[in-house]
Amino acid sequence: MEKKNIIWAVLSTLAVFAFLTVFYVLSLGEQQKVYKEINTVNNDDHVKWSAKKQKVLVEYSDFQCPACKNFHEYLRSLEATTSSAIGIPQKVTLVFRNFPLYEIHPVSLEAAYAAEAAGKQGKFWEMADLLYANQSEWINKNYNQLFVEYAKQLGLDPERFNKDIKSQEVKDKVKKDMTSGTNIGINATPTFFLDGKKLGDFSSFDEFKKLLE
Repeated sequence: MEKKNIIWAVLSTLAVFAFLTVFYVLSLGEQQKVYKEINTVNNDDHVKWSAKKQKVLVEYSDFQCPACKNFHEYLRSLEATTSSAIGIPQKVTLVFRNFPLYEIHPVSLEAAYAAEAAGKQGKFWEMADLLYANQSEWINKNYNQLFVEYAKQLGLDPERFNKDIKSQEVKDKVKKDMTSGTNIGINATPTFFLDGKKLGDFSSFDEFKKLLE
């Protein structure tokens, strides 16, 4: 019986090792694969930082996602003139694409519409800042009213904002972003691609920063 248990223990260990090996190889392959279609900057993308497009960082994000909020705030901190990483925004082109995980974040889709509606009046990034900064507020209250209040804070035309947030054009833009992410297997946020390669080999902001340098 003892010999049989030892054999099963060895087989179980080998099975776990084999699984981890396969998982590592698949993950490594995923990180090395280049998604050219993801790296293409489209006319309707929201873009900031460097205009040169020599190094393109594409972010798929969800406005109701806590981790996305943390990364958004970190990326904003890189823009500060006092930041030791100020060189990153000068050489990296940042592209934002919507990927609301509406099945677990019930207001994320409406928040994406709000950001896109603000973008119609040239204030996408400013609305994104407000949505992330006030995330705990609008997910628990009357979000439609709050979105209009944010639009007013940004000096937007509230009537046009209300019209755009319900428009098919805005809904199609969000759907287009989501489809592009779904087509390459994105299932979590935030997800980043640098020059078409998925970034996954980091466990801290410092490690993430080094990948961009």
